[in-house]
Amino acid sequence: MSHLHRFFVAQTPVESAREAVLTDHEAHHALHVVRLRAGDAIEVFDGAGREWEATVTTTTRHEVCLALGNLREHPAPRVPVTLFQAWLHRDKAVEELIRHGTEIGFTRFVFFRSQHSERAPRVNDKWRRTAIEACKQCRRVWLPTFETADSLDAAFRMVTGRPIVATWNIPPIPVASALERVDEVSLFVGPEGDFDVDEIQIFRQRDAHAISLGDSTYRSEVAAVLAGTLIQYELGHLGPRNQR
Repeated sequence: MSHLHRFFVAQTPVESAREAVLTDHEAHHALHVVRLRAGDAIEVFDGAGREWEATVTTTTRHEVCLALGNLREHPAPRVPVTLFQAWLHRDKAVEELIRHGTEIGFTRFVFFRSQHSERAPRVNDKWRRTAIEACKQCRRVWLPTFETADSLDAAFRMVTGRPIVATWNIPPIPVASALERVDEVSLFVGPEGDFDVDEIQIFRQRDAHAISLGDSTYRSEVAAVLAGTLIQYELGHLGPRNQR
């Protein structure tokens, strides 16, 4: 099958709708990068598990009108994985983390201020745009959500499911063991310099399961993607696991 360009529809079509419109960033991409014309076939998705085959009907300077075809609905991830990431010093690192974290399937990002964070995180529109572009590229159909917290304590009040922390400072267990009988996962990754001793004590008090990424030292955004990939693999979200 030939490659079909994918686009995000910000306004989810109703169940019976046969038309949709690309606007704003998506229209710009369609008109000025891909250069769509009437009659071109594409795919669109709404970020909530639904995607459609579509055909361009008309274009204007700022919009692309579509006729919707077959609808495909995809269930939400069986075990949602939230990344709780201590705020990083570089905004570029945050954007890279959102891009790659979306690609591997994080369902929610919670950025929080830790003792080694220089400033508090603030949600901005670029995070969502980065996630949309990642979904378009890797064919995911569920967009992650974004939240922030002022401290590790505040972040723990937002935990759903089992807390898992990637750190050297607590004796680790195998990733597969940390995921036994789990319905949701909350993965914690520290900032540059890792968590301080008081934060490590919080993890101990909350019975967080510690996992290891080996003997190497990684940048925080790389550690988050590595840990997330290991978790998604063990959960079976990246295809069948090898049977031992």
